[in-house]
Amino acid sequence: MLASVAWCAGQTPPATAATPVATPATPAETAAQKLLQGDYADAVTITQGAMRNSYPSEALVRVAAEANLAQGKYNEAYAVLKSGLNYNSSSIRLSLLLYQACLYLGKSQEAQQVLADINGFLTNLAAQQQYTQMPIPASLRVAAGEAALRQGMDPKQLLQQFFQPGEQGQPPVREAFLDAGQLGLDKHDYNLASKSFGDGLRAFPDDADFLSGLAAAFRPTDREKFADYAKQALAANPRHLPTLVMLADNLIDAESYDQARELLQKILAINPHEQSALALLASIAYLRNQPGQGDAYRAQALSTWSANPRVDYLIGEKLSQNYRFELGAKFQRQALALDDKFTPARVQLAQDLLRLGQEDDGWAQAEKVHTDDGYDVEAFNLVTLHDEIAQYTTLKQDGFELRMEPTEARVYGARVLDLLKQARAAVATKYGVTLPPNVLVEFFPNAADFSVRTFGMPDIGEFLGVTFGPVVTINSPTTHDSNWEDVLWHEFTHVVTLTRTHNQMPRWLSEGISVYEEHQGRPEWGQLMSLEDAQRILAGQMQPISSMSAAFLQAQKMSDTQFAYFESELVVQYLLEKYGMDHLKALLQSLGSGMEMNEALAKNFAPVAQLDEDFANYAKAQVEKFAHGWTLAKPAGDSANLSGAMLSTPALVAAVDPHDLDAQLKQINVLMASEEWGKARDQIQAVNNTGLYLPGDENLYLMLANACAKLDDAAGEKAALTVVAAHEGDSLPAASRLLDIARKEQDWPAIAKWSNAVIAIHPTSVAGWRGQFDAGEQLHDNPAGIEAGLALLELQQPDEAAINYRVARLLQPSNPAAARRHVLEALEDAPRFRAAYELLSQLPPGDATATSASTPETSASTPQ
Repeated sequence: MLASVAWCAGQTPPATAATPVATPATPAETAAQKLLQGDYADAVTITQGAMRNSYPSEALVRVAAEANLAQGKYNEAYAVLKSGLNYNSSSIRLSLLLYQACLYLGKSQEAQQVLADINGFLTNLAAQQQYTQMPIPASLRVAAGEAALRQGMDPKQLLQQFFQPGEQGQPPVREAFLDAGQLGLDKHDYNLASKSFGDGLRAFPDDADFLSGLAAAFRPTDREKFADYAKQALAANPRHLPTLVMLADNLIDAESYDQARELLQKILAINPHEQSALALLASIAYLRNQPGQGDAYRAQALSTWSANPRVDYLIGEKLSQNYRFELGAKFQRQALALDDKFTPARVQLAQDLLRLGQEDDGWAQAEKVHTDDGYDVEAFNLVTLHDEIAQYTTLKQDGFELRMEPTEARVYGARVLDLLKQARAAVATKYGVTLPPNVLVEFFPNAADFSVRTFGMPDIGEFLGVTFGPVVTINSPTTHDSNWEDVLWHEFTHVVTLTRTHNQMPRWLSEGISVYEEHQGRPEWGQLMSLEDAQRILAGQMQPISSMSAAFLQAQKMSDTQFAYFESELVVQYLLEKYGMDHLKALLQSLGSGMEMNEALAKNFAPVAQLDEDFANYAKAQVEKFAHGWTLAKPAGDSANLSGAMLSTPALVAAVDPHDLDAQLKQINVLMASEEWGKARDQIQAVNNTGLYLPGDENLYLMLANACAKLDDAAGEKAALTVVAAHEGDSLPAASRLLDIARKEQDWPAIAKWSNAVIAIHPTSVAGWRGQFDAGEQLHDNPAGIEAGLALLELQQPDEAAINYRVARLLQPSNPAAARRHVLEALEDAPRFRAAYELLSQLPPGDATATSASTPETSASTPQ
């Protein structure tokens, strides 16, 4: 819960007022400012002195109570509130603080009585207001809303009837923004949270509570804003507990457990009973496979407010975020045993169960949350997705369960299953892993649905696929231009490594092995070193092996994340080249037994410090191999800012260092932009002849192909594109153009090859399936031709009759009954199709309903 700050109801605190305070600050105002800055002990001292010398006002009592609560001094807070309410009996704000103090002191019956007393007061106030028609002050309305929130009032009503009027009050009520923002966080409505906290910050600048709330709101989607707002919050209040807890939580995600523990101990120095800090310490112990220590921290966390479900919820959430879904689900069930209506725990439980493949229970939990709390965004998203998935087709074969949109399933579902079986034979066998009896793979044609299934919320990150163990989610290739076969191989490798380690491995190692195995699957798959990767290594921006997990956590841009994937794979390549596969398998075995990463590295390879040093040298050696003698560092000084126009001058071109790659690339870009195709071709070839290959947007071979095409150099264009396709299996421009060239040359083996390359990127590409269809006929590869023809029929082509006829001819030798069905369908569309009549006469009479080919077991997908 975000900390609140004491001052008179509805009054803008002097520390954040828009205009300077002309009169000396009162003790209550001074103490409130101390509280804002984290000087909790001083705030208590000031209020105690003031209350000894004067009337214990609501403002003084509130500051004293909140300062004591922040320090875990629950008895002191309770005492000052009980005394203060004797003088301020109608203060809902003080009663709410008393309710909180009672919970931490185990006075549950008194806590419920406090709420009952508040309700009685509000009932009388409503009757009085109806009689007098006097408006209720905004500050009182907000306090009433907080009380209603604890009684389970509908969130939309709370916002409309209580919090929004407080935000719009004159002056605005600070707690209205805080309560609305916290409600947004609790209900996974991050847009509401960021708006409410942002509006509050504009009304009350430099307020740590609002800055911390904004950090929490942006944490799932924007790491840069999260870090910036957290930094600002601690600048405003270095002892701000919610922010410190959030940063410790973040360190756990980075597997920086020692640093997290150090920060958590600092939190406990401020408040020895801070439940969130103790819960995170428990989660670290469980993640380190120290259950006894974890149980001890959990017991310590619950030693104050023993019925608080948030303790087990937070422990379980951290375990699940580290892929310990079974243990995480156990803690969510414990949280729900304490409070059956604690929505966050049930939502997390639903996600855990779905990721474990326990779909019936998982969907039921999501439905229950949605029924009980229609405002929870994550539950609503899941329930909506459930209805969408119910329309999918499920294909089952050899231990794999594949769920896809119906048309996509019919077009390339069989290819997906075949590739999964190939991956199992190659990767699972290599790592000596027996897979779970059922591996579920889901393809989502809508990126938002993929994100909801994977993260609970739409528009989270730019992921192509995510694996939880026996459950894999894939963004359908219709949503991107990556090679779906490569993506699937990568994700299946995660199934293998997570199974081998019982989900007890850091993300970087799992990703590194998956990218490495992409290269082993096919040479054109995987991630190649780019110019930016090489420059980052030379600039010393690479993480050492001992802290590789930070590479993903600290990534703020997509380029940072891509580099994290690359350096993770580079570590795996280094370990395998120097130590071999047996050592890597032993590392996974150690992790699976519960050993920590760095300890396991030292046991199975070498001391971590030595690994860090050796890997740094290895990475630099790889850059040298990549560079092929080129100077890769960007030029310093004025030359770094040279424009294309400047580079095009003869004097400057002559002055360019022939070993300076950056200058060479600028020259090439100038030549391409000025359409000097011959010169561009010659200069690109000169660079390429050194052995340099730049993947992605910097690809010189794509530029060379373009220049050759402009010069009508068909052989040069084809050669350049062939190099690209051999290196990058997701280069659709290269594969598509090579298919066009092969068609012009009537090169049927090449047509078959490049058709499949296009299908591996865009499996619903008509051009790809047309190429395979034609090549299948010409090369007498009937199975390939049949597959392509059936795919074209699913894609509803205008020449359906001709396709059915051609499919029938391909089926005739092996499946005349199916051939008969297709030729009849051709005649149904084209009754005067003479060749079809002739083919029909050659086919024996039979069952016209026969299937055209053997297919996997198919069923409607009906998640419960």
